[in-house]
Amino acid sequence: MTKKQNESSVVKLVPEAYAPPIERSCFRVYDSALKTQDGKNLRPGVYFHGVRQSKNGAPTEYDQWICSPLHVEAVTSYQDAHFGRLLRFKNSLGRWREWAMPMSMLKGSGEELRGELLHLGVEIDPDAARALSRYILQHKPKRQVTASISTGWYDDRLFIMPRENIGEGDAILQSESANVDDYGKSGTLDGWRDEVSAHCAGNPLLMLGVCTALAGPLLQPTGQQSGGFNIFGRSSTGKSSIAQAAASVWGHGENMLRTWNATGNGLEGIATQRNDTLLVMDELGEADPFKVGEIVYAISNGTGKSRGSRSGGARSINRWRVMIISNGELTLAAKIAEGNKRIKAGQEVRLIDISASRQHGCWDDLSGQHDGAALSKLIKHGSVTHYGLAGPAFVKSLLEDDAMDGLPEAFSMLRASFTPRNAIEGRAADRFALLALAGEIAREAGLIEMPVMTAQDAMLSLFADWQQQRSAENSEDAAIKNQLLDYITRHGEAYFSEIHMHTETIRDRAGWWKNQGAERLWLFTSDGLRRAVPGFDQKTVLDVLEAAGWIAEKEGAKRAKQVKVDGRNVRLYHILPAED
Repeated sequence: MTKKQNESSVVKLVPEAYAPPIERSCFRVYDSALKTQDGKNLRPGVYFHGVRQSKNGAPTEYDQWICSPLHVEAVTSYQDAHFGRLLRFKNSLGRWREWAMPMSMLKGSGEELRGELLHLGVEIDPDAARALSRYILQHKPKRQVTASISTGWYDDRLFIMPRENIGEGDAILQSESANVDDYGKSGTLDGWRDEVSAHCAGNPLLMLGVCTALAGPLLQPTGQQSGGFNIFGRSSTGKSSIAQAAASVWGHGENMLRTWNATGNGLEGIATQRNDTLLVMDELGEADPFKVGEIVYAISNGTGKSRGSRSGGARSINRWRVMIISNGELTLAAKIAEGNKRIKAGQEVRLIDISASRQHGCWDDLSGQHDGAALSKLIKHGSVTHYGLAGPAFVKSLLEDDAMDGLPEAFSMLRASFTPRNAIEGRAADRFALLALAGEIAREAGLIEMPVMTAQDAMLSLFADWQQQRSAENSEDAAIKNQLLDYITRHGEAYFSEIHMHTETIRDRAGWWKNQGAERLWLFTSDGLRRAVPGFDQKTVLDVLEAAGWIAEKEGAKRAKQVKVDGRNVRLYHILPAED
């Protein structure tokens, strides 16, 4: 075949009933049914017009239908890598759609590509699988488009979503999944205001849910970390209605919602697709208690695991910023405790537990309904009728009148109204202040009708409630001390013996004890202390014990003291717990 024959060509829709003359061999796309010059009928789609040898050796022309109409519109790339192709195609309903496809989906047999195209409504001949890959590979359009590999802010003037770009700039979302249904739209913005956000004023938990969803685009400009809230409490209180209302900011609840029993790797991919928006997690009780803490860390840290490629190099790492709204009957601390661990301060502040126990379940103001269940039903109905409109409208308001430039200062002003008592509470205050900022911006944009500072007052109230409910056992320091006391209570007789008495070997010994006046001093081995307080770094444990004054004896800067036991020198930690 000549170079000219190898080149692909795209035939645009023409009024004639006959296709232009065909110079074989080549690929062609027909958007409507046509006839060849010799009268053969061609249905719409991609064809390969080829020539093969017949049994008698004579050349025979053939026309292979590959798939329904599909055009390769542009070359896409992200930072001189992540190359792809912008495909425009007609689905099974006859509607034209676009998708920026990563070129990596053509690897191997191209099965991943065909699966996604079939999912999107492209009809493909099963016998033409390799021909489809060749068709896309041979197309090298002159048009070049900048691609983004995640939703959200591409720069400070352009916000990218699967269905639309908001702002100024030419870029497109490139993903292995077109994933347009997650960010679907329905109803009207007025309908969402009337049936969903109208109930926020007077209901702090609904305000928290909606503002969590709106706060996603504020993470980058205010320099805040991913994280969110877990609304916990008994069933049938309205928790799922709040999650549904939060989801409606960006799309339909059923498509936006994910369950806690998903794998960590799966949630990485979802978080990337939700970058700068919202991740809704349903029923914390379904999570694996041994992994849930790690998942909370992973999602809030915003960086996926580093994985090697088959060639030995490092694959690109997923990165994201996302707000989280979760619900369930359990607190995060209780779920982690099911795995015989204690919650760490870092986990506690990344997914903040908020009680669903208000005046009427999750509600304070019933908005004229006869009970909480009726209000829950009303909000849920509004959330599945009007959705996917408030989020884009919120982003548009940020891009108007250079509002982005003033966000850090506005955040700092709101943050100053919170009064945390320590560093952990300070980090939680950052998140509540971010929600207050989202609420006030939404009020100014007309998305939530309420008096000035209503959102701030609601977040201050919830923050104060959280400070009050944050019992001592939920802090990292208290968890360490409680675990140590519990270990001594349970195993003091079994794993310890009096230091000056010769005893038979104790199996799994954790140390010795000695009386100091009316008190008992526990002398832990390094391994014994590690077993007594699992799940925490030993330096952290010693820092906490020293700060609490529980290390009774030590040698200078060293927190272990050398003593003689059965004729040998042993370094032991001399711990005198204060049970109060």
